[in-house]
Amino acid sequence: MDLQSLFAHHLELPGPDEPLDRGILPSGGGVCALTDDRGRLIQTLAAQNLRRFLALRLEPPREGSRRRRTDLRAVARRLWWQPTHSVFETWLTYLRTARLLAPQSYRQELAFGPVWFARVDPDAPFPRWVSDKYALTPPVIDVGPFWDRASCRRFIELLEDLFDLCRHYEVLKQAPHGQACAYKEMGKCPAPCDGSISMDRYRDMIAASVDFARGGSAERLSQLEQAMSAASTALQFERAARIREQILRAKKILAADGRLQLTPDGFRYLVIQRGGGTSRIKPFFVDRGSVSTADAVMLRQIDRVAEQWTDKMVRPDAETGDSNPIHRSECIWLVSHFLAKGDRAPGLFLHESQLSTPGDLAGRITERFGKRRPQRCSESEPVDPAVESELE
Repeated sequence: MDLQSLFAHHLELPGPDEPLDRGILPSGGGVCALTDDRGRLIQTLAAQNLRRFLALRLEPPREGSRRRRTDLRAVARRLWWQPTHSVFETWLTYLRTARLLAPQSYRQELAFGPVWFARVDPDAPFPRWVSDKYALTPPVIDVGPFWDRASCRRFIELLEDLFDLCRHYEVLKQAPHGQACAYKEMGKCPAPCDGSISMDRYRDMIAASVDFARGGSAERLSQLEQAMSAASTALQFERAARIREQILRAKKILAADGRLQLTPDGFRYLVIQRGGGTSRIKPFFVDRGSVSTADAVMLRQIDRVAEQWTDKMVRPDAETGDSNPIHRSECIWLVSHFLAKGDRAPGLFLHESQLSTPGDLAGRITERFGKRRPQRCSESEPVDPAVESELE
C-alpha cells in the first residue's frame, strides 16, 4: 500500500537513543501510521490531539509496569499522518485508512459497534427473515437499521407472528416433504413444509410481510381488526382475544421498534462538523452508507454554500459513491453511533427530511456553530477515539 496516497504528511523519527522533541510531532487531530526502517507498517492510530497522544505512545515502557505494550521508539522510524478537524472526521478517516492497511483486523479497533438490519430474499427457494450487520446487497430486501440486534430480532418475530411465517427453517427447506411442527396444530402456520400450501403461496406471504416492514403496516392491522370483529360477532371470543393481543403487541413494537430508518434507502444525512478552528465548518453527505465531503468553508460564508449543499442532498452524484456493501454498512454504523448521542453529538446531523430551504439550513448551522463550543472532552479535551466513549 502506498502510504503517500493515504497521508498528506510524514516525518522521520529520531532513533531510540536520541531525545524526542515533542515539537516536531503534529498538533491537532488526525489519523497516523508508524512504519519501521524498512517501511513496514507497525500501527495505525487516531487521536484528537496527536502531539500529546504520540508523545505518550512513543515513551519507552516504564519499568515494573503491569501493562505490557510494545516499545514503539525501538522500532518506529517514520510517522505518517492525515489531519482531521472533528471527532466524526477522525473516525471516518480512521475507518477508511485502517480498512486498507489492516483488512483482517481493523474492525477490532473501531470505537463503535454495528447496527442491525432485518433482511429477506423474497425470491429465494426458501425465503426467511434474518438479522445481519450488513445490508445493501440486492436482490435481498433490507429494513432498518435497528439500534441493536435484540430490537431487530423482536421485529422479525413480530413479522413471523403477524404473517404466520415459518419458525423452523431447517424444516422449511424440506418442503414439501417436511414434518409439520406444533405451529400448524396451533393454527399459526399454514405449513408450506409439508405441502399444505405451495411455496409460491408462501412467497406471497413473505411479500406481504415485506410491505408491512417497509412502512405499510396500516393494511395488515386493518385486516386483523376486521378479523377480530368477525370472531367476536361469531362468538369466538378466545380467537378474538388472541387477535386483539396480536394487534396491541404489533402497535407497541412499531411505536418503539428501535429503527433509525424504515430502510437503508432512507439513510441519507447531511452532517456538518468543525472544519478547522472555530470559524470553519465542513459538510459530509451521507447517501445510504456512501459518504462524500466538500471543502471546509468559513462560517460567515454559509449563505453562499447552503444552496449547493442542499442541492447535493436532493440530487446526489451516484457515480462518486462507494458501491461496496460492506463499506457502506460500516459507514451506517459510524453515523448511527453519533445519532445515538442525540443532542450530545458533536456537530449537526440532519436527515434529508429535515432539509427545507437553503435559508433554513444556513440558520440552523449558524445557530449550532455560531455559539461558543461547550466544554466537552471530545472537543475541548481531545482524546483518542478508542477511549472517547469511556470518558464521556
